[in-house]
Amino acid sequence: MNTQAQTSQKNSSRLQLLFLLLLNYFTFALVTNIPGMLLPFWKEDFHLSNTLVSLLGSVFFLAYGLTSLPQGILLDNIGNKKTFLWGVSLVLIGAVSFALKPVYGIGMVSIFCIGVGVTALQLVGNLLVKKIDEDPAKYSRNLTLAQVFCGIGGAGGGFLIGYLIKNLGFGWQSIYYIVAGLSVLVAALVLMTSIPESKQELNYKKPTTADYIKLAGNPLMLLFALGIFVYVGIEVGVATWISTFLVDKFQIEKTNAAQVVSLYWILQSVGRFTGGFVLNYLEAPKALIVYATGSLISLIVAVLIPSLSIASIAFITVGFFTSIMFPSIFSLAVNSFDKSQEGTVAGILCTAIAGGAFITPAIGFISEKVVGSLANALIIAGTICFAYIAFLGIKAITQKKTSEQINSTNSSSNQNNSSKQKALV
Repeated sequence: MNTQAQTSQKNSSRLQLLFLLLLNYFTFALVTNIPGMLLPFWKEDFHLSNTLVSLLGSVFFLAYGLTSLPQGILLDNIGNKKTFLWGVSLVLIGAVSFALKPVYGIGMVSIFCIGVGVTALQLVGNLLVKKIDEDPAKYSRNLTLAQVFCGIGGAGGGFLIGYLIKNLGFGWQSIYYIVAGLSVLVAALVLMTSIPESKQELNYKKPTTADYIKLAGNPLMLLFALGIFVYVGIEVGVATWISTFLVDKFQIEKTNAAQVVSLYWILQSVGRFTGGFVLNYLEAPKALIVYATGSLISLIVAVLIPSLSIASIAFITVGFFTSIMFPSIFSLAVNSFDKSQEGTVAGILCTAIAGGAFITPAIGFISEKVVGSLANALIIAGTICFAYIAFLGIKAITQKKTSEQINSTNSSSNQNNSSKQKALV
């Protein structure tokens, strides 16, 4: 009876944690996508040029690049619960500040503050998903399913802003009051939920500065970080250039091209939902190989086949196949290192999200200065990035086989030594 009670309590705690994490993913995805939706409003209200108004959007991602690693180290030192509260507090402060004082300067500071908070929420959220199931092999599947709520939060922002402004007559800043309310709700749930801490686990050893430096220079860590870099880069790069490619090649309306981009992101969310089930039967390394191959084939079809409908469908399919890449690479990286360094591993990986800021302009540069064709530039970038992601899957499979062979050899050696000792006796 006592064992049953403990099991029931454990399952209840996991359900609470799961609900908290899903709300967390919804909230930080919502607030992440708000700047892009509000740029036209800010440009008009603040009387800004395209360059100045774009800074309001880019400052959010600047926070990712600058603070992911430091906050990963912070997470290692203060634990999951305190990091959760730290992150949601920053989002709350930033949202309330911009809602109360909707001016350009305050907006820059507030959005950066929100970006720092969201970075912390993503770091701790991605790691806590691992605690939902004790089987490490299911981490990638669970992280993929959890990120479906990122798609819901991101897609929901546009509808919510439209409803607040068109139907209720509120100003654009009202969305930040919604974010503030969600932040308070998340904070309350954090306080009420039993959150697992690495420090409570057996053999936990607090990492030293030398450990951090060693990890940052670890070849395997760098392989995974580069994987996140190229993944985010090609994901954002393809999505960014879809409209330009379709308009230039097929002379369609810009609004119609924009709808293809929207479907790209929607199909990615669908892919994450179905990918969660796929990863029940297909290990993450093998899934990376299959999905990277599917992405590359779809991209080649999209840019080479002279048909608008086929090109549109193929571009959308690229979004579908990119769905499981981030959680699969992330989970493989976290499972490859000591538990005491999970926060730092996550910090390094999230810093690599900066790939989205580099590969997109690189595609434009290649198309104008090197090959003279956007189609060829997309194929070159896609081939390099998706081939590398497939390579990561192959590397992970090879590493697993090598580890199993070593363990098998050690086991055989131990059995032989034991037999010899018995014979001597």
